[in-house]
Amino acid sequence: MVRTLPTLALGIAMFVAWMHPSVLDPSNAGWLLDGQDHGQNSLGLVAYLRAGSWPSLHDPLLMAPEGLPLALTDSNPLLALILKPLGLPVGWQFAGMWLLACVLLQVFFARALVGRYVADPLAAFIGTALLAFSPVLIARYGHINLCAQWLILWALWIFVDPDKARWPGWWAAVLGVATLVHPYLMVMVASIWASAILRLLTLEPERWRRTVAGTLAVAALVVLLGWWIGLIGLSALSTGSYGQFNMALDALWNPGNPDYSALLPASAPGSAQGFEGFNYLGGGMLLLVAVAVWAWIVRRGDRPDLPWVWLAPVFAVMTLVAIGPDLVLGGQVVVSLPLAPGLRDALDPVRASGRLFWPIGYMIALSAIAIAGRLPRAPLILGVALAVQLIDLAPMVSAVRATTTRADERRLYALTRDPRWDAYVARASAIAFVPARAYLEQGVTEELAWRAITAPRPVPLRFFYASREPAAIRARLDADDADFRAGRIDPTRLYVVLDNRVPAALLPRLQLLDGLLVLPPATTDLSPSSPR
Repeated sequence: MVRTLPTLALGIAMFVAWMHPSVLDPSNAGWLLDGQDHGQNSLGLVAYLRAGSWPSLHDPLLMAPEGLPLALTDSNPLLALILKPLGLPVGWQFAGMWLLACVLLQVFFARALVGRYVADPLAAFIGTALLAFSPVLIARYGHINLCAQWLILWALWIFVDPDKARWPGWWAAVLGVATLVHPYLMVMVASIWASAILRLLTLEPERWRRTVAGTLAVAALVVLLGWWIGLIGLSALSTGSYGQFNMALDALWNPGNPDYSALLPASAPGSAQGFEGFNYLGGGMLLLVAVAVWAWIVRRGDRPDLPWVWLAPVFAVMTLVAIGPDLVLGGQVVVSLPLAPGLRDALDPVRASGRLFWPIGYMIALSAIAIAGRLPRAPLILGVALAVQLIDLAPMVSAVRATTTRADERRLYALTRDPRWDAYVARASAIAFVPARAYLEQGVTEELAWRAITAPRPVPLRFFYASREPAAIRARLDADDADFRAGRIDPTRLYVVLDNRVPAALLPRLQLLDGLLVLPPATTDLSPSSPR
């Protein structure tokens, strides 16, 4: 209890500094519908809770009529499995509570890790704050599932304890949860698990049969869960975009965004790379790393037992994938490495490759804390590092928190206020966005999707953003677009035109709502004018 209460208080303080408390209200969803990824995440979950069939994780309302695996909407299969049987009110959002849970678990596992290396209670508390309040977590607010970086800390906590790392049950638990939260987190956790297997096979060769059996059992569980959530066996199209979201060579000390650091200058690469490749350690942590390197060199007799030797091989591979194939320094590409199209397609499942450095970044931070925690006056050293870190990250924390202040307005729709929307949605057999392409008018499409999903009679969406598009669905979407361009429509659908291109034959039916061109539906008992 003596240790738990300060840790809990630290987690709550961290959350309140990061997010507006109004995000915790499940009936307050408007702050999510701003065209960012957290809107897609919440829409996918709300659609599943409205029309999904538990324990299946298929979302029938999105990309109708085929539907989508929930995981492809960037939603949270773990939350879906927990919440669906509860029969909750339509339209409740759980993003805020998920973020709070992520912060509390982040602090809990950070405390467990730091406590293994730092004996002084005050130094351990400060070290926990440094490890938990990571810039990578703070900046990831838009990807709600990827805020579960406590899974990385959980895996490291297992790994640094050889007794726990030897037991497959621990790895089954963390890998199972990671698979149900987000595939990228599963890959990161799996990299730490692979390092544990390497250590076991090297140091305990006589146990190789048991090690292999345990490895196969855990791998089978991950494959089974991957199939259950719809990611294995999926015929998805490659985006060909691996390398566009990589990590810059100077990412550890380059904030990337000038609004993200009070102390260090930012040289911004492309906006996508600056976000997905963001791995800034923060000014205080960089200072602590410098102190730790000095201490490691001069205080050889008092070094903590940090298992870098076993993590290094897999972490080296993760780093190469994270930074390639275009090496960026100072916001400029300095070297472009050739990459065969087949290999680029093979790496497409981790196209946001800059994320893959996160486990290495956390291990660097833990190592610096562990080394500094053994120095004389460790609380003072760590306290200075924390103070510098908080000063440096204050602009980032302020900028992120400002994005959630809309939650205090408690306004659901900001872009689609015309009262006719509700009537048109209620009459529609489905909603079709034309063209069916991602990133067009995302704020508008999110608001209309929320109207459709939460309507008294839920209305299917012919198109919805998917992290990976199944080939058959893309073919159907292209056919839908071609039909519209030729003037062939289903009069029972609500068409929302996102590029202002309407064939002449359909102009008489056109209306303007909130600056958007729409074709309202007729009554739902009309037959389609095309064979589909």
